[in-house]
Amino acid sequence: MSRKNRIKGNYHEPETLMDTHRPVGPPQAREAKSQKAQLKVMPPGLNKDVKRGMSYKTGLVDWRGKERREGAKREGGGLAQQIQAILDQDGNLRGYGLKAQATAEGRVILSGIVDTLAEKERAETLAAGIPGVRAVESEISISTDGAVDDPDVTMEVQEELAAETAVDLRHVGVETKKGTVYLVGNIKDPAEAEAAARTAARARGVRNVINNLELAEKEELTPEEIFHSQVRNDGEKI
Repeated sequence: MSRKNRIKGNYHEPETLMDTHRPVGPPQAREAKSQKAQLKVMPPGLNKDVKRGMSYKTGLVDWRGKERREGAKREGGGLAQQIQAILDQDGNLRGYGLKAQATAEGRVILSGIVDTLAEKERAETLAAGIPGVRAVESEISISTDGAVDDPDVTMEVQEELAAETAVDLRHVGVETKKGTVYLVGNIKDPAEAEAAARTAARARGVRNVINNLELAEKEELTPEEIFHSQVRNDGEKI
């Protein structure tokens, strides 16, 4: 209703600050724009919440959709704060200043720079372990203090593998192409392959690890070993 139509007889509804934002146009469209304008200029507080509630009841504007979006943003913000706190408190990651964002649907986006692939993977694992997280998108990049070429990366990986007791360097070969490390060779235990990949990710300059390690086939027994094995089996049967 326009200001003119609100002046009837001796009653004159005073013009308020909100009336200065009332657009000209058809009643329904004009009221819809007016509600948006009023809510935009009102300071936060109880009155604004009451006005928003009244706007919902009018049916002229779908404020419910906006409220749902605002609620989703608040929920996502809470999840992001939870992940951010974990990243900031982690002893291996807190010095990097990594950032976490989240949506109400549980999609998490991590960003920042770390020194090693292992640290990047740790941040992703920590985020994925938080209840409510459905997907983790990592925009974390790996950087070093200086230029590191492929031969340097290979040497770094070999040094890390040599220091790892769960890996026998005689079984594992290392090749590097544009920061991607390829592990090749034959190992006797699947746990050794996992340890090798995990260890390689700790080296400087590694951007990705491709684990091509294979389980070595059992060596064929000699006739003498077969004979002694059969004797032991026969003795156990007796």
